[in-house]
Amino acid sequence: MLSLSAPDSSLLARSTPFVRLLSEAAAEIGVSLEMDGEYGFVGRLVDKDGRGYPIFGKSLGLNSDAAAHLAADKEYTARWLAASGLPTPNGQLVFNSTYCVRMALRNAETAARLPGKSVAASFGEKHGWPVILKPNTGSEGRDIRLCTDAVHLAVELDRALSSDEILRIEPCIPGRDYRVLVLDGDVVLAYERIPLSVTGDGTTPLGDLIDAALATLRKRHRGSKIAADDPRVLRRLAADGHDLGTILTAGKKQRLLDNANLSTGGALRDLTGQLPPEAEMLASRAAVSLGLRIAGVDILAPNLEDSTNGATVLEVNSAPGLDYFATAAPQNWLRARAIVTRMLRARLGSGT
Repeated sequence: MLSLSAPDSSLLARSTPFVRLLSEAAAEIGVSLEMDGEYGFVGRLVDKDGRGYPIFGKSLGLNSDAAAHLAADKEYTARWLAASGLPTPNGQLVFNSTYCVRMALRNAETAARLPGKSVAASFGEKHGWPVILKPNTGSEGRDIRLCTDAVHLAVELDRALSSDEILRIEPCIPGRDYRVLVLDGDVVLAYERIPLSVTGDGTTPLGDLIDAALATLRKRHRGSKIAADDPRVLRRLAADGHDLGTILTAGKKQRLLDNANLSTGGALRDLTGQLPPEAEMLASRAAVSLGLRIAGVDILAPNLEDSTNGATVLEVNSAPGLDYFATAAPQNWLRARAIVTRMLRARLGSGT
Protein backbone atom coordinates (compact mmCIF):
# COMPACT_ATOMS: atom_id res chain seq x y z
CA MET A 1 0.00 0.00 0.00
CA LEU A 2 1.26 3.45 -0.89
CA SER A 3 1.52 5.76 2.07
CA LEU A 4 2.12 9.48 1.60
CA SER A 5 3.23 11.79 4.37
CA ALA A 6 5.34 14.86 5.00
CA PRO A 7 8.97 13.85 4.35
CA ASP A 8 10.88 13.44 7.62
CA SER A 9 14.58 14.10 8.10
CA SER A 10 15.44 10.46 7.36
CA LEU A 11 13.68 10.49 3.99
CA LEU A 12 15.14 13.86 3.03
CA ALA A 13 18.62 12.63 3.88
CA ARG A 14 18.35 9.68 1.49
CA SER A 15 16.25 11.33 -1.20
CA THR A 16 17.45 13.20 -4.26
CA PRO A 17 18.37 16.86 -3.97
CA PHE A 18 15.23 17.61 -5.99
CA VAL A 19 13.01 16.28 -3.18
CA ARG A 20 14.82 18.51 -0.69
CA LEU A 21 14.36 21.46 -3.03
CA LEU A 22 10.66 20.62 -3.27
CA SER A 23 10.37 20.45 0.50
CA GLU A 24 11.99 23.85 0.98
CA ALA A 25 10.01 25.46 -1.84
CA ALA A 26 6.71 24.08 -0.56
CA ALA A 27 7.43 25.44 2.91
CA GLU A 28 8.32 28.82 1.43
CA ILE A 29 4.96 29.24 -0.32
CA GLY A 30 2.92 27.67 2.47
CA VAL A 31 1.71 24.43 0.90
CA SER A 32 2.17 20.84 2.03
CA LEU A 33 4.45 18.27 0.43
CA GLU A 34 3.68 14.59 0.88
CA MET A 35 5.97 11.85 -0.43
CA ASP A 36 6.09 8.07 -0.31
CA GLY A 37 8.26 7.12 2.63
CA GLU A 38 10.02 4.24 0.91
CA TYR A 39 11.66 5.83 -2.11
CA GLY A 40 10.62 9.49 -2.15
CA PHE A 41 9.74 9.14 -5.82
CA VAL A 42 6.00 9.79 -5.93
CA GLY A 43 4.00 12.25 -3.89
CA ARG A 44 1.77 15.29 -4.08
CA LEU A 45 1.50 18.93 -3.27
CA VAL A 46 -1.54 19.88 -1.24
CA ASP A 47 -2.67 23.50 -1.48
CA LYS A 48 -4.40 25.55 1.20
CA ASP A 49 -7.82 24.41 -0.05
CA GLY A 50 -6.88 20.73 0.25
CA ARG A 51 -6.46 20.09 -3.48
CA GLY A 52 -3.76 17.58 -4.39
CA TYR A 53 -1.30 17.85 -7.29
CA PRO A 54 0.56 14.59 -8.04
CA ILE A 55 4.34 14.35 -8.33
CA PHE A 56 6.09 11.58 -10.23
CA GLY A 57 9.86 11.70 -10.17
CA LYS A 58 10.89 15.06 -11.61
CA SER A 59 7.46 15.66 -13.12
CA LEU A 60 5.19 18.08 -11.28
CA GLY A 61 2.40 18.01 -13.84
CA LEU A 62 3.18 21.34 -15.47
CA ASN A 63 3.33 19.70 -18.90
CA SER A 64 0.43 17.91 -20.54
CA ASP A 65 0.84 14.18 -21.10
CA ALA A 66 0.74 14.64 -24.90
CA ALA A 67 3.53 17.25 -24.84
CA ALA A 68 5.64 15.12 -22.48
CA HIS A 69 5.24 11.99 -24.61
CA LEU A 70 6.10 13.95 -27.74
CA ALA A 71 9.29 15.32 -26.20
CA ALA A 72 10.28 11.85 -24.98
CA ASP A 73 10.34 10.53 -28.56
CA LYS A 74 13.54 11.81 -30.20
CA GLU A 75 12.39 11.11 -33.76
CA TYR A 76 9.04 12.86 -33.42
CA THR A 77 10.66 15.73 -31.53
CA ALA A 78 13.20 16.27 -34.32
CA ARG A 79 10.52 16.16 -37.01
CA TRP A 80 8.27 18.51 -35.02
CA LEU A 81 11.04 21.04 -34.45
CA ALA A 82 12.14 20.90 -38.08
CA ALA A 83 8.56 21.52 -39.19
CA SER A 84 8.58 24.56 -36.89
CA GLY A 85 11.64 25.92 -38.69
CA LEU A 86 14.10 25.08 -35.91
CA PRO A 87 17.54 23.52 -36.52
CA THR A 88 17.59 19.89 -35.43
CA PRO A 89 19.54 16.76 -36.47
CA ASN A 90 18.56 14.53 -39.34
CA GLY A 91 17.94 11.01 -38.19
CA GLN A 92 17.05 7.46 -39.11
CA LEU A 93 15.05 5.03 -36.97
CA VAL A 94 15.98 1.35 -36.75
CA PHE A 95 13.56 -1.20 -35.26
CA ASN A 96 14.50 -4.59 -33.88
CA SER A 97 12.81 -7.79 -35.05
CA THR A 98 10.82 -8.28 -31.84
CA TYR A 99 9.10 -4.93 -32.27
CA CYS A 100 8.37 -5.65 -35.94
CA VAL A 101 6.82 -9.03 -35.14
CA ARG A 102 4.64 -7.52 -32.44
CA MET A 103 3.56 -4.69 -34.76
CA ALA A 104 2.71 -7.20 -37.51
CA LEU A 105 0.12 -8.78 -35.23
CA ARG A 106 -1.65 -5.41 -34.98
CA ASN A 107 -0.97 -3.90 -38.38
CA ALA A 108 0.94 -5.90 -40.97
CA GLU A 109 1.09 -3.00 -43.43
CA THR A 110 2.74 -0.69 -40.91
CA ALA A 111 5.16 -3.42 -39.80
CA ALA A 112 6.29 -3.95 -43.38
CA ARG A 113 7.34 -0.29 -43.60
CA LEU A 114 9.45 -0.25 -40.44
CA PRO A 115 13.16 0.11 -41.27
CA GLY A 116 15.56 -2.50 -39.97
CA LYS A 117 19.34 -2.70 -39.74
CA SER A 118 19.81 -2.59 -43.51
CA VAL A 119 19.18 1.18 -43.59
CA ALA A 120 21.86 2.01 -41.03
CA ALA A 121 25.02 1.93 -43.13
CA SER A 122 23.46 3.99 -45.93
CA PHE A 123 22.68 6.75 -43.41
CA GLY A 124 26.34 6.93 -42.43
CA GLU A 125 27.46 6.97 -46.05
CA LYS A 126 25.02 9.78 -46.85
CA HIS A 127 25.65 12.01 -43.84
CA GLY A 128 29.27 11.11 -43.09
CA TRP A 129 31.08 9.30 -40.30
CA PRO A 130 31.10 9.12 -37.34
CA VAL A 131 27.43 8.80 -36.43
CA ILE A 132 25.65 8.70 -33.09
CA LEU A 133 23.46 5.72 -32.17
CA LYS A 134 21.00 6.21 -29.31
CA PRO A 135 17.75 4.79 -27.89
CA ASN A 136 14.83 6.71 -29.38
CA THR A 137 13.32 7.22 -25.93
CA GLY A 138 16.44 7.19 -23.78
CA SER A 139 17.45 9.81 -21.23
CA GLU A 140 20.46 10.92 -19.20
CA GLY A 141 22.87 9.91 -21.94
CA ARG A 142 21.94 6.23 -21.63
CA ASP A 143 23.60 3.95 -24.19
CA ILE A 144 24.77 6.70 -26.55
CA ARG A 145 27.28 5.13 -28.94
CA LEU A 146 29.72 6.86 -31.27
CA CYS A 147 30.22 4.71 -34.40
CA THR A 148 33.18 5.46 -36.62
CA ASP A 149 32.35 3.38 -39.73
CA ALA A 150 29.90 0.85 -41.17
CA VAL A 151 31.56 -2.14 -39.49
CA HIS A 152 31.59 -0.43 -36.11
CA LEU A 153 27.96 0.64 -36.54
CA ALA A 154 26.86 -2.92 -37.39
CA VAL A 155 28.48 -4.25 -34.20
CA GLU A 156 26.95 -1.55 -32.02
CA LEU A 157 23.55 -1.98 -33.65
CA ASP A 158 23.47 -5.65 -32.67
CA ARG A 159 24.41 -4.79 -29.11
CA ALA A 160 21.94 -1.93 -28.82
CA LEU A 161 19.01 -3.75 -30.43
CA SER A 162 19.36 -6.56 -27.89
CA SER A 163 18.18 -4.15 -25.18
CA ASP A 164 16.27 -1.40 -27.05
CA GLU A 165 13.53 -1.93 -29.59
CA ILE A 166 13.84 1.41 -31.38
CA LEU A 167 17.10 3.24 -32.05
CA ARG A 168 17.87 6.54 -33.75
CA ILE A 169 20.98 7.23 -35.82
CA GLU A 170 22.12 10.84 -36.11
CA PRO A 171 25.13 12.63 -37.57
CA CYS A 172 27.83 13.41 -35.03
CA ILE A 173 27.37 17.16 -34.77
CA PRO A 174 30.40 19.10 -33.54
CA GLY A 175 29.98 21.80 -30.95
CA ARG A 176 29.78 22.59 -27.29
CA ASP A 177 26.91 21.19 -25.24
CA TYR A 178 24.44 23.59 -23.62
CA ARG A 179 21.35 23.06 -21.47
CA VAL A 180 18.79 25.88 -21.33
CA LEU A 181 15.90 25.60 -18.87
CA VAL A 182 12.69 27.24 -20.04
CA LEU A 183 9.67 27.89 -17.80
CA ASP A 184 6.51 29.32 -19.37
CA GLY A 185 8.55 30.70 -22.25
CA ASP A 186 11.21 32.36 -20.08
CA VAL A 187 14.81 31.17 -19.79
CA VAL A 188 15.46 30.68 -16.07
CA LEU A 189 18.75 28.79 -16.23
CA ALA A 190 21.51 28.15 -18.77
CA TYR A 191 24.81 26.35 -18.56
CA GLU A 192 27.41 24.59 -20.66
CA ARG A 193 27.86 20.88 -19.97
CA ILE A 194 31.44 19.63 -20.06
CA PRO A 195 32.02 15.87 -20.49
CA LEU A 196 33.41 13.80 -17.63
CA SER A 197 37.17 13.64 -17.91
CA VAL A 198 40.28 12.90 -15.86
CA THR A 199 43.72 14.50 -15.94
CA GLY A 200 46.91 12.47 -15.99
CA ASP A 201 49.72 12.88 -13.48
CA GLY A 202 52.39 10.81 -15.22
CA THR A 203 52.24 7.93 -12.69
CA THR A 204 48.63 6.82 -12.07
CA PRO A 205 46.87 4.38 -14.46
CA LEU A 206 43.67 5.62 -16.07
CA GLY A 207 41.61 3.02 -14.21
CA ASP A 208 42.69 4.45 -10.83
CA LEU A 209 42.11 8.03 -11.98
CA ILE A 210 38.61 7.09 -13.11
CA ASP A 211 37.83 5.30 -9.84
CA ALA A 212 38.85 8.39 -7.88
CA ALA A 213 36.72 10.68 -10.09
CA LEU A 214 33.69 8.41 -9.74
CA ALA A 215 34.12 8.20 -5.96
CA THR A 216 33.91 11.99 -5.81
CA LEU A 217 30.85 11.89 -8.04
CA ARG A 218 29.13 9.29 -5.86
CA LYS A 219 29.76 11.35 -2.76
CA ARG A 220 28.13 14.40 -4.33
CA HIS A 221 25.18 12.72 -6.01
CA ARG A 222 24.46 9.42 -4.20
CA GLY A 223 25.69 7.40 -7.17
CA SER A 224 27.57 8.06 -10.40
CA LYS A 225 25.51 5.87 -12.79
CA ILE A 226 28.75 4.70 -14.41
CA ALA A 227 31.79 2.60 -13.43
CA ALA A 228 35.38 2.52 -14.61
CA ASP A 229 34.66 -0.59 -16.69
CA ASP A 230 31.45 0.85 -18.18
CA PRO A 231 31.38 -0.22 -21.86
CA ARG A 232 30.87 3.42 -22.87
CA VAL A 233 34.05 4.42 -21.04
CA LEU A 234 36.02 1.52 -22.48
CA ARG A 235 34.84 2.38 -26.00
CA ARG A 236 35.85 6.02 -25.58
CA LEU A 237 39.29 5.05 -24.26
CA ALA A 238 39.82 2.54 -27.05
CA ALA A 239 38.85 5.13 -29.67
CA ASP A 240 41.67 7.30 -28.31
CA GLY A 241 44.14 4.40 -28.21
CA HIS A 242 44.00 3.91 -24.44
CA ASP A 243 42.80 1.37 -21.88
CA LEU A 244 42.43 1.30 -18.08
CA GLY A 245 46.14 0.61 -17.68
CA THR A 246 47.31 3.60 -19.70
CA ILE A 247 49.32 6.21 -17.81
CA LEU A 248 48.71 9.69 -19.17
CA THR A 249 51.43 12.31 -19.15
CA ALA A 250 51.03 14.96 -16.47
CA GLY A 251 48.38 17.52 -17.35
CA LYS A 252 46.88 15.56 -20.26
CA LYS A 253 43.08 15.30 -20.13
CA GLN A 254 41.12 12.23 -21.19
CA ARG A 255 37.44 12.43 -22.04
CA LEU A 256 35.54 9.42 -20.71
CA LEU A 257 32.17 9.59 -22.46
CA ASP A 258 30.73 10.73 -25.77
CA ASN A 259 28.09 12.84 -24.03
CA ALA A 260 28.23 15.60 -21.45
CA ASN A 261 25.16 14.75 -19.37
CA LEU A 262 25.52 15.85 -15.76
CA SER A 263 23.93 12.58 -14.64
CA THR A 264 26.95 10.73 -16.00
CA GLY A 265 29.53 12.97 -14.40
CA GLY A 266 29.70 15.98 -16.68
CA ALA A 267 30.69 19.33 -15.18
CA LEU A 268 28.87 22.58 -15.79
CA ARG A 269 29.67 26.22 -16.44
CA ASP A 270 26.85 28.54 -15.43
CA LEU A 271 25.82 30.93 -18.21
CA THR A 272 22.50 32.17 -16.87
CA GLY A 273 21.92 35.72 -18.08
CA GLN A 274 24.96 35.56 -20.36
CA LEU A 275 23.39 34.18 -23.53
CA PRO A 276 22.40 36.58 -26.31
CA PRO A 277 18.67 37.15 -26.87
CA GLU A 278 18.62 35.02 -30.02
CA ALA A 279 20.01 32.04 -28.09
CA GLU A 280 17.35 32.35 -25.40
CA MET A 281 14.74 32.75 -28.12
CA LEU A 282 15.90 29.54 -29.80
CA ALA A 283 15.41 27.57 -26.59
CA SER A 284 12.09 29.23 -25.84
CA ARG A 285 10.77 28.56 -29.34
CA ALA A 286 11.66 24.88 -29.03
CA ALA A 287 9.83 24.51 -25.72
CA VAL A 288 6.78 26.50 -26.80
CA SER A 289 6.57 24.69 -30.14
CA LEU A 290 6.32 21.34 -28.33
CA GLY A 291 3.71 22.71 -25.94
CA LEU A 292 5.98 22.41 -22.90
CA ARG A 293 5.64 24.81 -19.97
CA ILE A 294 8.82 23.45 -18.39
CA ALA A 295 11.62 22.11 -20.58
CA GLY A 296 15.32 21.46 -20.60
CA VAL A 297 16.45 22.32 -24.12
CA ASP A 298 19.76 20.77 -25.18
CA ILE A 299 21.64 22.76 -27.81
CA LEU A 300 24.91 22.03 -29.59
CA ALA A 301 26.70 25.12 -30.91
CA PRO A 302 30.22 26.36 -31.65
CA ASN A 303 29.74 29.18 -29.13
CA LEU A 304 26.19 29.87 -27.96
CA GLU A 305 27.47 32.69 -25.76
CA ASP A 306 28.37 34.59 -28.91
CA SER A 307 25.61 33.67 -31.37
CA THR A 308 23.31 30.91 -32.62
CA ASN A 309 25.43 30.37 -35.75
CA GLY A 310 25.71 26.62 -36.27
CA ALA A 311 23.39 25.87 -33.36
CA THR A 312 21.29 22.69 -33.33
CA VAL A 313 18.51 21.77 -30.93
CA LEU A 314 19.60 18.26 -30.05
CA GLU A 315 16.86 17.14 -27.63
CA VAL A 316 14.19 18.54 -25.32
CA ASN A 317 13.58 17.13 -21.83
CA SER A 318 10.06 17.54 -20.44
CA ALA A 319 11.02 16.74 -16.83
CA PRO A 320 14.44 18.30 -16.30
CA GLY A 321 15.93 17.86 -12.88
CA LEU A 322 17.98 20.39 -10.95
CA ASP A 323 19.90 17.89 -8.79
CA TYR A 324 23.26 18.31 -10.44
CA PHE A 325 23.08 22.05 -10.91
CA ALA A 326 21.99 22.55 -7.29
CA THR A 327 24.90 20.54 -5.90
CA ALA A 328 27.61 21.67 -8.33
CA ALA A 329 28.53 24.72 -6.24
CA PRO A 330 27.43 26.05 -2.83
CA GLN A 331 25.82 29.17 -4.31
CA ASN A 332 23.71 27.12 -6.71
CA TRP A 333 21.33 25.72 -4.10
CA LEU A 334 19.42 28.94 -3.44
CA ARG A 335 19.13 29.64 -7.17
CA ALA A 336 17.81 26.14 -7.81
CA ARG A 337 15.32 26.50 -4.97
CA ALA A 338 14.08 29.78 -6.42
CA ILE A 339 13.43 28.02 -9.73
CA VAL A 340 11.58 25.15 -8.02
CA THR A 341 9.53 27.68 -6.04
CA ARG A 342 8.56 29.37 -9.29
CA MET A 343 7.66 25.97 -10.75
CA LEU A 344 5.40 25.23 -7.79
CA ARG A 345 3.69 28.60 -8.05
CA ALA A 346 3.11 28.01 -11.76
CA ARG A 347 1.69 24.55 -11.06
CA LEU A 348 -0.60 25.58 -8.23
CA GLY A 349 -1.72 28.66 -10.10
CA SER A 350 -2.79 26.63 -13.14
CA GLY A 351 -5.85 25.23 -11.40
CA THR A 352 -5.29 21.78 -12.94
